[in-house]
Amino acid sequence: MSSADKEQFVTSLARGLTVLRAFGPEQPEMSLSQVAAATGLSPAAARRFLLTLVELGYLAQVDKRFVLTPRVLELSAGYTRSMNLSSLAQPLLQRVRDETGDSVSLTALAGTDILHVVHVQTDRLMRFAITPGARVPAYVSASGRAILAHQSPSFVDSFLAGATLAPRTSRTITSPDALRSALADVRRDGYAVVVDELDVGITALGCPVFGGSVIAGVSCSTVSGYLPVDEFVATRLPLLRELAESLGREFERLPALLHSFGM
Repeated sequence: MSSADKEQFVTSLARGLTVLRAFGPEQPEMSLSQVAAATGLSPAAARRFLLTLVELGYLAQVDKRFVLTPRVLELSAGYTRSMNLSSLAQPLLQRVRDETGDSVSLTALAGTDILHVVHVQTDRLMRFAITPGARVPAYVSASGRAILAHQSPSFVDSFLAGATLAPRTSRTITSPDALRSALADVRRDGYAVVVDELDVGITALGCPVFGGSVIAGVSCSTVSGYLPVDEFVATRLPLLRELAESLGREFERLPALLHSFGM
């Protein structure tokens, strides 16, 4: 960040957002000390931010613990409405879901994670805990690898410097060199397939979405073993590539949407 940018940077706003992001499935309710530990803030600073967010209605306080309120959804609803994603992307993803029965997602790279921007859940009994806004480490994500594979070597180097390649399962790629090799294969093939690396029992196929350069990813996922991997790829890849091309045209038609993905 340049010195000019630093002068415009509002640290208190950044810290307030850090407090909101600290809450999640593993910590839906937290005490003051837990929030301070999760955010790196002093207890005094954490207390000020927590009480401000309670006053604004984004947090509720129950005894000495804090929890997010539904009002937080307003923060993401503005993006969905302004970009018209429900009518633009949802029907395209729904079409692939209806034809395959798989879960289908439009994703964006967010730091070292993949952010699920639009997600259409499978209607099968076995479902994955993915909703719009959910984050998944990009190194074990099919759409994450599809996006990373089309970045510059320096971009990948920076990504690897900031990412922790933890073994999610015994099949997870945890070596930087092995991941670079996998990304080279994805760039050559035009798609990524990830089997049992994020979690045992999940197989996913991902493709990049281009709007000049790569700007997003799309993926479909199913239960491992539901189909042989070769058959899964052969039957889904044409549909996923068509989805990526359709979304790419929409991105190019709508500059605001293209700019919002920041790629």
